[in-house]
Amino acid sequence: MSITSAIFILFVLVTGIVYYTVPSKKRWVVILCAGILFYAYSSIKTLCYFAITICITWFLAILMQKRQEKYDVLLLVAKDKTEKKQLKAKCKKQKKLILISALLFAFGILAVFKYFNFAVLQISALFGVPKESYRPVRFLIPLGISFYTFTITSYLFDVYYNKIKAEKNFAHYALFASYFPSLIQGPINRFGKMKAEFFEKEHPFVLENAQFALQRILWGFFKKMVIADRAAQITDYVFGNYAQLPWYIVYFGLFMYAIQQYADFAGGIDVVMGVSELFGIRMQENFNQPYFSKSLGEFWRRWHISLGLWMKDYIFYPLSLSKTMLNLGKKLNEKSKYFARVIPSCIGNLIVFFIVGIWHGAEWHFVVYGLFHGGIIAFSVLMGGVYKKGISFCKINEQAHWWCCWQIGRTFFLVMFSGVFDYVVDMNQSFGMIRQMFDFKNTWLISNWNLTLQSYSQYIIPFGLVFLLLVSFIKEKGIDIRRRISALPLLARWTIYISLIFSIPLLQSTETAGFLYAQF
Repeated sequence: MSITSAIFILFVLVTGIVYYTVPSKKRWVVILCAGILFYAYSSIKTLCYFAITICITWFLAILMQKRQEKYDVLLLVAKDKTEKKQLKAKCKKQKKLILISALLFAFGILAVFKYFNFAVLQISALFGVPKESYRPVRFLIPLGISFYTFTITSYLFDVYYNKIKAEKNFAHYALFASYFPSLIQGPINRFGKMKAEFFEKEHPFVLENAQFALQRILWGFFKKMVIADRAAQITDYVFGNYAQLPWYIVYFGLFMYAIQQYADFAGGIDVVMGVSELFGIRMQENFNQPYFSKSLGEFWRRWHISLGLWMKDYIFYPLSLSKTMLNLGKKLNEKSKYFARVIPSCIGNLIVFFIVGIWHGAEWHFVVYGLFHGGIIAFSVLMGGVYKKGISFCKINEQAHWWCCWQIGRTFFLVMFSGVFDYVVDMNQSFGMIRQMFDFKNTWLISNWNLTLQSYSQYIIPFGLVFLLLVSFIKEKGIDIRRRISALPLLARWTIYISLIFSIPLLQSTETAGFLYAQF
């Protein structure tokens, strides 16, 4: 069920009516049932996989909690510090075994569905087996498997680290895992926050909140259907015909892919966030004007925020505090305090972005995509001291507008360039596009530029980009656009709403594309 389809809009409308009809304390049941129906509409078989995952992880989290409670009692009657230390060690060991079992199960399912064929092909290549001789196994991949796996594992980690207590009510946990607005696009929710949203807050119908939600949904539709889907036509043409195109058209294709990727993913997030707000439930923000970032590190703090926080909390920090990293830091400290501080961080970033690459898909070009970003961030950390000295030596005012614009432009170019490792079939295409991008003699190939667009697309795309840039710039300045619109007189306010409602089907692309991140 696409979130831009008429059936999804009808589904949300019916769910909303039922939601605000039932008593406030039972409204979470409506959302739970809606999530089950939403997933069942996709596939009954994959719903079974999802249900099994929820049941087993819920049980194992309860088991971890019981182990913790058992040892908490024993600690109260412990005779001395030595006994307490032994009890804590036993508790940690037992909980870790349960956590590992839960993670192996959750990530095991993900690995089989998404990475089995890739792994078999790599192993076959080591033994000289031709790629053509292998017939890939066609799995029926559960909807949003990466998103719900990361959501569930965040819960497991939080129970293990005693950040939260395991949820004893199975239906409450099932609602958290199956909350339908976040199943397709994210964000990757945390149980502590969502439990408060689901069960500890009143959700009365408030007209102003409904207006805010409508604004966000319409803006998401505009991003996806008007900007992303039209940009996709150019992107697909350029990536599919790069060998016959001049270098500047290839760059233009990469630029349009950067626009498509943002408008597609952020547009989808706007829709699901708006739908969630219709129920009075607020999820974690996932974007914060990422193309205004001044470095790749900042970009990843603004882009897919929930994934970045997941990686930081459950991969980067545990890795940085592991015995291996601490011992490495001690050894490096004997030679250089600076390297002792930055080298573990560099290694952590490389590992995190290797995982980010794998998360995007089971292909080598995704691994390179992740390492491209991780490598630049690690190098920036490593050379941070040199960079600061260079800025000081050149007497550059870091607050100057020209310097900020340079940093933003440089970061955007790096993000744009990384598209050659993302939106491709394989590394051969990546290398081919890179060669074409630096072949500055092939300008005569412009005669082969024959992309057929609707006659008015040449006006709609620039209009959409300017509109997107204007809104992003206003938000970057800290101005709450939705509140400003809601404060307008009734006639002006509804003129904007109606204009958006009618302009989207009028301006949308006739060739609609699925969401880029729906496959995750």
